[in-house]
Amino acid sequence: MFARAYALFGKLLGAVLIALTLAMSAMITYQVVARYFFNAPSTLTEGLLRYALIWLGLLGAGYCFMSGQHLNLPLVLEMLPKKRAAFLKAINAWLCLLFGAILVWSGYNAIFENSRMMAPIINISVGTLQSVLLACGVMTVVSQCVEIFRLRRAGDLSLTAILGSAIVIALGIALIWWLRGTGVYEYLVDEKLELFSVIVLFGMFFLLLIIGTPIAVGLALSGILTISLQLDPSIMFTTSGEKLFNSLDNFGFLALPCFVLAGNIMTQAGIARRLIDLAMLIGRRIPGNLWHANVIANMLFGCLSGSGIAAATAIGSMVAPVAEEKKYDMPFTTAVNAASAPAGMLIPPSGPFIIYSLISGGSASIVALFLAGYVPGIIMGLSVMVVAYIYARRNKYPTDKSPYKGSEVMVTLWKALPSLTLVLVVIGGIVGGVFTAVEGSGIAVFYSLLLAILYRSLTWTQLIRASLQTVITSGVILLLIAASGLMSWSMTFASIPDSIGLFLTGISDSKYVILLLINISLLIGGIFMDMSAALLIFTPILYPVVTAMGVDPVHFGVVMIYNLCMGVVTPPVGTVLFVSCGITGQSITRVVRPLLPIFLVQILGLLAITYIPELSLFLPRLFGM
Repeated sequence: MFARAYALFGKLLGAVLIALTLAMSAMITYQVVARYFFNAPSTLTEGLLRYALIWLGLLGAGYCFMSGQHLNLPLVLEMLPKKRAAFLKAINAWLCLLFGAILVWSGYNAIFENSRMMAPIINISVGTLQSVLLACGVMTVVSQCVEIFRLRRAGDLSLTAILGSAIVIALGIALIWWLRGTGVYEYLVDEKLELFSVIVLFGMFFLLLIIGTPIAVGLALSGILTISLQLDPSIMFTTSGEKLFNSLDNFGFLALPCFVLAGNIMTQAGIARRLIDLAMLIGRRIPGNLWHANVIANMLFGCLSGSGIAAATAIGSMVAPVAEEKKYDMPFTTAVNAASAPAGMLIPPSGPFIIYSLISGGSASIVALFLAGYVPGIIMGLSVMVVAYIYARRNKYPTDKSPYKGSEVMVTLWKALPSLTLVLVVIGGIVGGVFTAVEGSGIAVFYSLLLAILYRSLTWTQLIRASLQTVITSGVILLLIAASGLMSWSMTFASIPDSIGLFLTGISDSKYVILLLINISLLIGGIFMDMSAALLIFTPILYPVVTAMGVDPVHFGVVMIYNLCMGVVTPPVGTVLFVSCGITGQSITRVVRPLLPIFLVQILGLLAITYIPELSLFLPRLFGM
């Protein structure tokens, strides 16, 4: 009975969140129409959108807890025997339950403490708006109880193991509580607060990361523990929940779910086929033309979808059968698809650039970052094409020397042009000041829907699937953003960025050496973390250091995201690599070898972008950004 009710609630919540996502996109589009056609922009929709985003983020996070979608690092879990892995999963479930309990506490207090405070414009009680913390917390607590019961029912956990995992968490909390009363603790807090905060914050976070705790929960709990060094627990819990809520109260974040939705609609509508035809036309006469077509198509589709995984899946699934039929080297084909898919994430519209801009406080504008991403994105793609060309020439792959036919060129361009026009409309409108990045995201959704209708390639089922995938992606990313905001606040509270800055400048006062060290750190960090998580963790730490040394914020944003784009292809968290291997059926061990020369050339491109800022800044400066 409970299982049916739980499943039914999940479906209802998914439907509500899909409706909310589509309504947000419609309201953003309405904002543009109201301003330009009626000269009456609505402040009400702007107020509604701000809080709708927070509710989407926190309710979406709860939905992701229910469906087990939150990102984690499963390295240790995958190495352990089944029973021990289940025990560790139970510990993680208790930790997530603890996080949910903090949200429940914070949300409950916020409802009563802020019940008389009214939100401007929409005139709704702030306490009512913050009740979403309570809802998210309840869903998290219930979902983790269900997860523990599932492990028990599957026979992976005994009752003794469940109690043992709970005792481990209880002992950990008791140990922390006991340490707070010792003289050593008081000395460290009074005399060595910055160093102690660094040890507590990163020690706790990496411990949770290693054992497979969801990254967002690890960020939040390590931030809360660090804050507890200076705040009373009762104040800390309430403040932490409100900080999570306020971290999402940024109008700019609205662009994220809308661009994700536009990309998902394009993916479901089968736009990739038209882009593959165009890419094949462009790369026809180059040795290894199918590989070059793969790279070009990934760059085109990646910038439309904003997702390396979507590009690798959509383009790779079309290229792989043809490559096998034409006797192409399949491990190398897999490597080409995987290494080129993230290039589209550098070419706007790009979600990572939006996240970086907002995390950095807007010092690097979204428009400037969009323009700055073009050349590095092309460099990343060309790096793959260079290696593919050399490999094809060395192994004497044939080329298609048939003449281009005018009718063939025109038909191919005509089919692909509407899809490519999306980028021109959205980026042109943003750069030209016709609409903001947020409004551009709404236009992107409207245009992609219009395109799918004209192509007659999107069913209601596909639209629902695209919207639900957007809900899941948004729930994961927005909770990461909220948790990273809490972690960043704890770092600022303890002056941790200043301490790290002093440490780095103590190694060298040369910004070129510091940038090299940062590149190495990001490349290593990207191996173990998803891009969104790494971006949210590293930006607050490194941004103050490099800007104090005179590095342009836009230039550094491009360097960061180029690094982390390479990370999504490298094991053990190389999601794009796993997807590409799954499509072709090749093992990772066979694909790693052809990936190495591609990585080498891409790293040379990274060094060029790092030490020749004009490669990134030329276009923003050309347009006066």
